[in-house]
Amino acid sequence: MLFVESQNSSSEHRFQKSLTIEEFKVHLEAIVGIQPMDQQLTLLDATSNAVCELNSNMWMLGSYPVEDLMILQVAASSLSAQMHFDETQVEKYMMDDDEYNRCSDMVHAFKRRHHMGKFADSTSEMSLDEDMKARELALSIPVGGRCEVALPDGEFRKRSMVQFIGETEFQPGYWVGVEYDELVGKSDGSVEGTWYFQCATGHRSFVCTDNVTVGDFPEEDLFGSDLEEM
Repeated sequence: MLFVESQNSSSEHRFQKSLTIEEFKVHLEAIVGIQPMDQQLTLLDATSNAVCELNSNMWMLGSYPVEDLMILQVAASSLSAQMHFDETQVEKYMMDDDEYNRCSDMVHAFKRRHHMGKFADSTSEMSLDEDMKARELALSIPVGGRCEVALPDGEFRKRSMVQFIGETEFQPGYWVGVEYDELVGKSDGSVEGTWYFQCATGHRSFVCTDNVTVGDFPEEDLFGSDLEEM
């Protein structure tokens, strides 16, 4: 087990001691991006003191005093290889602020949707960890599944069908769009002119994932008992 370090990377990897240094360098190319012929290998102990150079391609890795948790420094020996890692030689794409603000899949747009960073107030900021947990919980609820919606106070408990899962334009976070069996919801499946799903008028609602229980909740016969009595 070695800590492989190069100019632009540092990672932990396990290698077989039976590899020749020539074979070893082939493995390292996929890790550090330096071609085998341009690799200069230096073995360091756990305290970063130099132990030896690995410079004989025909020797096996185990022929050197290599031990677990040592550090392997991989440097580029040629000028061309060194320039490969010189970021000043790379032409960069520049995007103006207006174009960047119009992009919906950038970090800026993500923070704006979730009221994070400069878009946050004292009560609305959501951490990335909280957002990931909310997303995982939302995606665990199947669209088309039956569910029961219950508010924390216990006064409202209604059966419905899940019609939508995801983010919305009217409120940050992940929401569950449901179609109630009863006429107890809002208008239809649209909010402020944006359609999220189709449903009967007066049956739509968007609720938090915490208020939704998915399971075997068949549609109830709301008038069955009254008809039997008649």
